[in-house]
Amino acid sequence: MIKIAVVGGTGKMGGRHLEAFSRIENAKVVGIVGRNKSRLKEIAETYDILPFTSLEELLHETEVDVIDICTPTHAHEKFAIEAAKAKKHVICEKPLGLSKDEAKKIIDECGLQGVKLFVGHTLRFFPEYADARKQVQNGAIGTPGVVRLNRGGPHPGERGIWYGDETLSGGVFLDLGIHDFDWLRWTFGEVERVMARHVKRSGEEGGALEFGLAILVMEDGTIAHVESSWAEPAFEASFELAGSLGMITYNSTESFPVRLHIRKQATEPSTGAAVPKNVIKKDPYERMLEHFIDCLQGKCEPVITANDALKAIEIAEAVTQSARTGEPVQLLDKGVTQ
Repeated sequence: MIKIAVVGGTGKMGGRHLEAFSRIENAKVVGIVGRNKSRLKEIAETYDILPFTSLEELLHETEVDVIDICTPTHAHEKFAIEAAKAKKHVICEKPLGLSKDEAKKIIDECGLQGVKLFVGHTLRFFPEYADARKQVQNGAIGTPGVVRLNRGGPHPGERGIWYGDETLSGGVFLDLGIHDFDWLRWTFGEVERVMARHVKRSGEEGGALEFGLAILVMEDGTIAHVESSWAEPAFEASFELAGSLGMITYNSTESFPVRLHIRKQATEPSTGAAVPKNVIKKDPYERMLEHFIDCLQGKCEPVITANDALKAIEIAEAVTQSARTGEPVQLLDKGVTQ
């Protein structure tokens, strides 16, 4: 039995991880770390686990194999390195760090301590995206040409939530767009260069709105348009993959026949980042965490590696730089293989 502790277990993503682990064989959550004491107590009673207000306290009081980090992005480095130094395997929500430098420090420390590092790029575990990748690689659309990916929801950073502060979240490209950047690299190979634009309205009377458009030129010649939006009334993700023999399309809302979207007023409290709904029995979070447990038990190799997570951050940083400067950013020199 793999014993797990969830850091940030009182947040939305921590809750999803706790629920997923409760359904996974050979995995048992033994403790959570959080700051909201009343919420901490409530969750601990629900899942019959021990509550702690610091990782140091948890490590001292509890026997655990894996630390699952579901905190805000700016805290990933601190907790991941603390866990690695305690010789605990690490599961960390995406992005691995606020920058590639932070991510490298985490990767290096986990390597030094001889512990496994898994990063929660959940999109690789969505059946629609995994199947689309398989079809592309099997030649279903022929030679890929232009692909379009869209991901958006309400702005999660209203009323002081950490997402709205780019020094804490990394902004819309690093936090939201990184899903699609990772999937594109997984499907089409390395990114050669990027060009991006970004617009943002502060959270005043009409509420915060943010939109980013990135154009990625892949090494194989595929052109990718990626829209990342915190300006939608509800979560929605879609893709169009066009090639010489056809097109594959998907929209997340098509699984739900009845939909009602009412934009919140700026004075209403934010519930944090919008996340996709799923009608499948085993959702992508459970699929991903179950896969990580299988990897720890030697049953398979990771679908997503720490280096993949690092590369996704490098792409997001290049996109952010392009949006800031208005100039294209080169990631891969022609004729040079990374």
